[in-house]
Amino acid sequence: MKHLKALKIFLLTLVMALSISGGTAMAGSQDFTLVNGTGKTIVYVYISPTSSSEWIYQDELGPNNVLYPGQDIFIGFSPRDGVQYWDLKVVYDNGVEDYWYGLDLYRVYSVTIRPGGTSSIEMA
Repeated sequence: MKHLKALKIFLLTLVMALSISGGTAMAGSQDFTLVNGTGKTIVYVYISPTSSSEWIYQDELGPNNVLYPGQDIFIGFSPRDGVQYWDLKVVYDNGVEDYWYGLDLYRVYSVTIRPGGTSSIEMA
């Protein structure tokens, strides 16, 4: 009986620790590296929660920056709203737009975007 009580306490402690560490991760950084595998020059990058109808984080490349084919850029991204899934929009130098949906930026550390909304993702 004593061992059963100790096991229950251990399991309860483990569950609490896991839920606390999970909550901490959700409040942390969602930084990632964006790799331009599209073959086109990107002039704007937009990021928004998947649940949003508007592009909240605009021009993540910064002023006067472009992302040429084959180049990558580190995007420091630490929103405070705890959203897990994000959409990405890029605008090319010819004005055409492409979209990528449902990126889990808590787990992703590198996104290589390709033409037509396809991508390859490296996860932590």
